[in-house]
Parts: sequence; structure tokens; C-alpha cells
Amino acid sequence: MPPRPHLTDSRQRGFFYAEALLSVVLLAVLLVPALDALRSGISGGAIPADAGRPLLLRDKMEDVLSRPFADLYAQTYLPGGNTTSSVSSTYSDAAGAANRRLVVLYRYNATTKALSSSDTGLLRVSVYFAADTGAAPLYALAGRWW
Repeated sequence: MPPRPHLTDSRQRGFFYAEALLSVVLLAVLLVPALDALRSGISGGAIPADAGRPLLLRDKMEDVLSRPFADLYAQTYLPGGNTTSSVSSTYSDAAGAANRRLVVLYRYNATTKALSSSDTGLLRVSVYFAADTGAAPLYALAGRWW
């Protein structure tokens, strides 16, 4: 005896509703993380303005340290030089420049870990942003023999 058509139709229809409900639930559950990943990927391209500031300091430090030691050392003998606050106008950015970086050079004694008035063959180089007034400087030592 063949099955009754109206019973199989209602069973099929009930199964179709369950499939549709399951697909909507899965779509809603899986779509949220996908949209979050997409949103963070799109906004990841936008870099905050001050995220590159440490790189600017590092770039200036590399530029200064690439100079011959004799040129850097001569800066400490200029009038007003060889203090922990004497800014080198030769290696610092021009006044009024955006993100102006200041360079301070002074003779350094590694034994006392302080400023030295004598020829130690060692310079302490400090680079910082003028707007930060030396609050977060980048330091390095430059030696005559290395």
C-alpha cells in the first residue's frame, strides 16, 4: 500500500523547517567572528600617529652613530658643549620642524658612569623629541675604538 501523500508532505515540510532553522542559527553564530576578523583587518591598516615615533628616534640615532667618531667628539668641545643638556645643533633637526628630534652628545666615563671632562674615547649620545623635553630619550654609547 502506497504511503499517504499528505503525511509524507508534512514530514518533509517539518524536516525543511528544521534545516532552515539550523542554517540560520549556524549563519548567525559563525557570522559574528567573521565580521570581527574583517573589522580588525580593515582597521589594522590605520596606524596611530604616534606609533611611528620610536622609529623616528631610532632613525635619528642611527644617523648620528653612522658619523665618524672624530666629528661627534668635536661637538663636545664647542662652546657650551659637553654637558648633559647641551643640544648639538649640527645633528638635531631644524627648529620648528614637526617632531623635532634633539641630539645631546657628551664625553662619558664608563667607570664612574658620569660626565667626563677628560678624553675618555667614549661618548654618550641621547636623542629625544623636543616636545617631550627629554622625558623619554634613546641612549647609546659611541666609542673611538669600535
